[in-house]
Amino acid sequence: MAYIPGRKRKPVKTAEAAGRKRARPARLDIDLEKLQEAYGALEESTRHLRESHIELILNFALAAEYKDPDTGNHILRISDYSSELGRALGLPAEELELLRYASPMHDIGKIGIPDSILQKPGKLTAEEWAVMQQHTLIGSRIFKNSSSPLLKAVSVISLAHHEKYDGTGYPQGLKGKAIPLYGRIVALADVFDAMVSKRCYKSALPFEEGFEHIRSLAGTHLDPDLVETFVRIKGKVRTIYQANRSIQRAIEEFGKKAR
Repeated sequence: MAYIPGRKRKPVKTAEAAGRKRARPARLDIDLEKLQEAYGALEESTRHLRESHIELILNFALAAEYKDPDTGNHILRISDYSSELGRALGLPAEELELLRYASPMHDIGKIGIPDSILQKPGKLTAEEWAVMQQHTLIGSRIFKNSSSPLLKAVSVISLAHHEKYDGTGYPQGLKGKAIPLYGRIVALADVFDAMVSKRCYKSALPFEEGFEHIRSLAGTHLDPDLVETFVRIKGKVRTIYQANRSIQRAIEEFGKKAR
């Protein structure tokens, strides 16, 4: 309150003033405690929502994979290879998480491709190949307008993972660094896993042979900088490969015994 000349100020007792000073921090402590409780509840709710979000995405990816049974644990391996490559590139934690959980959805567009094409053991005709290529567009369109950073990443990866560094890929014919980084990373992971995995139309290459083939694709199919990084983390790639081979063998043995 402003001082008015001639007006006497009401004296404040020392004890009363001290009490007021003590009371203010007490009220502040209560407010902070309530804020902390509210923040904790919000954080817990956000965590549950995020976990549900990720679970939904992985279930979508599995739905696409069930249409192509020869891919086995393909989506999990793609996630592992992609995130290891991203970590070696020094991507920040938030981007690594997006890459880990979005990369398994790279082939989500296959839910729109007929089984007769997906599961055909022989070579596809030109018409069938044109239909197969549509899975990149289908996957991208599903999540294109999402406000979620994770689903936006899925849209980008779906569209870009079959682009080639030299511009001969599809669906847009993008070249070099014009291809989104996530797309270039998943392209490498996808090509490598396809080489060293058994499919209905081919047998699996040995690890070393698959790795050398990846080297040969640097600058044409694949980003040469990413290939160089992939070679640098060969030991970690081998660990992922061997772990998944063990799982696959165990599944096959279980299947034989169950017959």
